[in-house]
Amino acid sequence: MQDATNPKEIFNDFVQIGVIVPDVDRSIKALSEVFGIGPWRVIDWPPEGRTDIRKFYHGEPGDFTARMAFAELGPVELELIQPVAGQSIWADFLADHGPGIHHIRFNVPEMEPVVEYLAGRGVGVAQMGSGIRPGTSWANFDTEQLVGFIIEVMKTAPGSSGRTPAIVNGEVQG
Repeated sequence: MQDATNPKEIFNDFVQIGVIVPDVDRSIKALSEVFGIGPWRVIDWPPEGRTDIRKFYHGEPGDFTARMAFAELGPVELELIQPVAGQSIWADFLADHGPGIHHIRFNVPEMEPVVEYLAGRGVGVAQMGSGIRPGTSWANFDTEQLVGFIIEVMKTAPGSSGRTPAIVNGEVQG
């Protein structure tokens, strides 16, 4: 059982670096051709047909979409995020900073204890939503002024690796 008062236990499963880009396809092409990174899993978020998706932007219901791509870099997943529509911290980042490293992600077994722990230290949720895999959720914490980038946590599905799955013909794979 994770001790929700011990940050070394909460933030010990580092799995992802997230980067905001203006064009996912252009970034994939360059990363694949120049650096040999890939293969890529590309998805539109939220996934089409999902009626259980929840989205929040600064504590209010959100209406935003993004195109995302994922590749494995050894033990770390690289996520590319292209904001598509609506107000989101992804679109805010692109407008304020241009493309760049946005967040690092940790997987956690439960979300609420992490939200409570960080709230107790003055760190709120900037954006959150349902994950690609049903039963998962993610939160981007308002840590940019505190540490220079966003901290994201993902509540993983029991028995999964916590990696972002592909979607094939509307079905979550992996």
